Amino acid sequence: MQIEEFYKRNTIVGIVGNSGSGKSTFINQFKQSSKVGIINFNIINSIKVIDQIEYYDRFYNYKIRELEGRREEIIKMLEIDDSILDNNIYELSESELAKVLIASVLLYNPETIVFDEMLDSFDNKTKEKILKLIIKLKKFFKKNIFIVTSNIDDIYEFIDDVIIIDDGKVLLKGKKTILLDNINILTEKNIRVPNIVYFINKMKEKGINLDNVDSVNELIKTIYREMR
Repeated sequence: MQIEEFYKRNTIVGIVGNSGSGKSTFINQFKQSSKVGIINFNIINSIKVIDQIEYYDRFYNYKIRELEGRREEIIKMLEIDDSILDNNIYELSESELAKVLIASVLLYNPETIVFDEMLDSFDNKTKEKILKLIIKLKKFFKKNIFIVTSNIDDIYEFIDDVIIIDDGKVLLKGKKTILLDNINILTEKNIRVPNIVYFINKMKEKGINLDNVDSVNELIKTIYREMR
């Protein structure tokens, strides 16, 4: 399967698989360009923080001076401390470094953005902020976004489509609701079933319909309606 099948604007796609499943090989189909931004720890190209943030804009010959307002907006949005902009990038914490790398891609504004196993670098509070940022990129800027992770519970609520990778191959692909119909396959392959999908399936077995629920808040509301 070619990755181009999932190049859809205004969509968030989760690419999920166990460690060693072949996710990295699969996303090698992405080519970093002015239209596709891949965010991972391999895109460090500068020693100084501010130089890294501006790296791709210089590489693609963007005029940095014209992007100053956008740069400041992104730095503020990601809560990057101004005091670290002149620091050595290798002195940053993993969480700070991840934010800087995200900023370096967001600044040149590609159509497609790939978060390549970056969420694991954040604590739960920061992770929630980044996921809200991803929703904003989808909703207001119509981006096509891919989130690569081994923990589907982190992203299930936020994604539209899902690609499950196993043994270097695509095991399942489509709307995330396909997971509910393929729990047995996931279990057989020892691939984590999202907690909420597992719970919905158990309720379904008891005659309680919780279809189209993908967040804890929606789950609570739906159970309350069903039990009234």
